Amino acid sequence: MRIIGVIIIIGMVVGAVSTIDYKKFIDYPSFLLVVGGSLGYVLAKGKSSNFIKNFGDGSVYMGWIGLMIGIVMIGNFHANTENIWPAFSVAFLPILYGYFIKLITTGLEKINSE
Repeated sequence: MRIIGVIIIIGMVVGAVSTIDYKKFIDYPSFLLVVGGSLGYVLAKGKSSNFIKNFGDGSVYMGWIGLMIGIVMIGNFHANTENIWPAFSVAFLPILYGYFIKLITTGLEKINSE
């Protein structure tokens, strides 16, 4: 049942994103920040038995850190109002990636522990 739940979550998000211009939801630096930081978090925790849970937790933390980095970059480079809203939408993508990964890892973690 949990696999079905994970598949439903992925399907709902992919379905919602595909109804709009999906390219606006893709930002490789944000994705790499979240995934790379999550791997670093897992290694820093040092408990390989909780890899999936720690990866999900790290993805949320790195999502918020990515937002902070994005806001600082906006403040330094996008001072005019014409460019600020598209820049803010990109700044929020790490949070989207982080919580999406956390949702998936929560379902997978429960499967892994059973």
